Amino acid sequence: MTISKTQSNPRHRFGAAAGSGFDRKIPLALLLGAISSTPATAHIIPVNFGTFDGASAVAPISLNSGAVGNYGWADGADADWADTHKLAAFAFTLNGRANVLLQFDKKANAFGINGMVPGFSLYLGSPHSGAVGSDHDYSVGSELLRVADCAATPGCTATEGSFRSLTSWNITNDPDPGAASPSRFEYIGSAYDGSQTLPAANSPLADGNAYPIPGGDGLQDGSVSKLFSNLAPGSYTVFVGGAVYTSQANNANRGVLGSFSLTPAAVPVPGAVWLFGSALALFGAAKKRKARPL
Repeated sequence: MTISKTQSNPRHRFGAAAGSGFDRKIPLALLLGAISSTPATAHIIPVNFGTFDGASAVAPISLNSGAVGNYGWADGADADWADTHKLAAFAFTLNGRANVLLQFDKKANAFGINGMVPGFSLYLGSPHSGAVGSDHDYSVGSELLRVADCAATPGCTATEGSFRSLTSWNITNDPDPGAASPSRFEYIGSAYDGSQTLPAANSPLADGNAYPIPGGDGLQDGSVSKLFSNLAPGSYTVFVGGAVYTSQANNANRGVLGSFSLTPAAVPVPGAVWLFGSALALFGAAKKRKARPL
């Protein structure tokens, strides 16, 4: 039986304003012209680690955030995706290539509730912000995108939100009802604390088999990290949420501590230099053969 999602007062981050109706599924059969928007006040507003040139090492930078529940990230790995209001978001920008180490740790929040068991995904891309309005799952444009993306995904029949833990996805804001200019999050990689297996009824493969979520570190100790080598210049967003899929009846706020550090990427030797070096080596070998006495 598919695990049900209990409705609560979801928040995008700990301390953000509550919304309503965020656990509604959008069926694929929904007529596009009949899509209506559910008001939402907790949208995607990342905590920003900063902008970096990639040429200088950066010591660990730590920032606090939080999300509703302890399952938001794992929920994004199943067949009907997840609600971004159950996740925290972090952001950073690279102006040059770099190796980036990301780590997330559970952290008790202001109410003394134990922190989340963290899972996270890194994407190239950034959400709408500022005067143009922030993205959320239940804007008219986002619902259009969800119907179209679900139709293009084998086994998808309904969606709970826009977020997908293990692949790329789209979302937009209220001023974009036609989904003409969506935010695109291109999947780079992911990791999570411990190991989780989705029930067969929730498998994204829709094959009737239980689905082990890839990327677990195998030990649920409240911490997970991953090194991303040689990232290209660009704007990146990290979505972080709980990795305990079976905890969906508990929607207490969960704290998380994010850490970002950077080292410069190794500069690759241009192909011309390799060719020149090979030519010198061949020339040297030929010279030795010629000088060898008969």
